[in-house]
Amino acid sequence: MARYAQRLIREKLETVAGTPEATTPTDAILARNVTLRNLEAEYQQQDFARGTEGAQGEDVYSVHAGAEYDVEAAFGASSTVPAYAHLLQSSGMAMADDDGDTVFTPYAEGVDIPTCTLQLRNGALMQNVAGVRGSFSFTAETGRKPFFRFNRRGRYTAPVAFVAAAHPFADWPRALTCTPENMFAFTLGGQHLCVSSFSFSDGRQPQVDAYMNCEGTTLGPRRITGAMTVKWPALATKDLLAQIKDGVTEPLVWTLGKVAGQTIQISAPRVQIKYAGEQDINGDLGVTLDLVFQPTGAGNDDLEIRFS
Repeated sequence: MARYAQRLIREKLETVAGTPEATTPTDAILARNVTLRNLEAEYQQQDFARGTEGAQGEDVYSVHAGAEYDVEAAFGASSTVPAYAHLLQSSGMAMADDDGDTVFTPYAEGVDIPTCTLQLRNGALMQNVAGVRGSFSFTAETGRKPFFRFNRRGRYTAPVAFVAAAHPFADWPRALTCTPENMFAFTLGGQHLCVSSFSFSDGRQPQVDAYMNCEGTTLGPRRITGAMTVKWPALATKDLLAQIKDGVTEPLVWTLGKVAGQTIQISAPRVQIKYAGEQDINGDLGVTLDLVFQPTGAGNDDLEIRFS
C-alpha cells in the first residue's frame, strides 16, 4: 500500500531540450513543502444543444504535469556548485565560473533556457515529465534556514508502476541559519540595515505548449520583485521616505556565511524601495519595504546569486 511519506522528486538536466533523460537515485532532490502535480488541465463543458437538461461531458485541454517544492539555500558539498544548480539553470539563470565562484545571473534574451526531466514518485506510481522549466523565488527569515521555492512544469506522460529504491542525499548539505553569527552582510546602498526578513520572486509564469505547433514550456517575462522588513533607521542614517518619494535605486547585498566555500551572496545593482507599512519587531519600530529589482543597460544583471 502506498504511503504519503513515499513521495519524492528526481530532476536531471536534459541534453536535448524536451527529450527525457533516465533518472537515478542520485538525481533525487532534497525538498520540502512538496506539491506533486501529476496532471493539470483545462476542462471545458461540451455545451451542445441537445434538447434536454443534464450535465454534458467536458473536453480536456492543455494537459501537463509538474511540481512545486522548497530547497534549502545551501552551498555545494565539495565545490561552490550547489546540488540544485540545474534547477536554477532551468528557471532562467545562467551559470558561470568566476575565479572559483559559481555565479548565477539571468540568461540574456534570446538564449534557450535548459530543461530538466522531472520524475514524480509517490509510492503508487512513477511519472516522468519532460521539458521541465519553471519559476523560482527566495525567502530568508531571522532564525530560519533560507530556501528557494521552485514552480516546475513540463509535458505530461503516462505513469508506470512504482518501483521502490533507496535515495542518498550525501550531496545535500543543510543551509546555514540566518543568525548574526552566520550573516556577513545586509546592505542597501552600502548602508548596513538590521533585517528580519528578505524575499524575492522572479515573476515568471511557466506555461506548457503555448503554441499550437511548437511544443515546450515557456516562462514568460521576468520581473523580479520582493520585500524586506528592517529596523527603521534614524533619519540621519538613511532617509527611507525621501528615497521612496524620489524613486531612488540603490544596490542591495545579502550575504550568508563567513567561511570560504560556505558563502551565498544575493546582490542586485539597482533596487527601488516602496513603503508597505510599519512593523512591530519585538518592540522595535520596523518598516516593510517592497522591492523592485531593475537591470542596468546590460539588461540581464538585475540579480546575481553567488556561491563562494
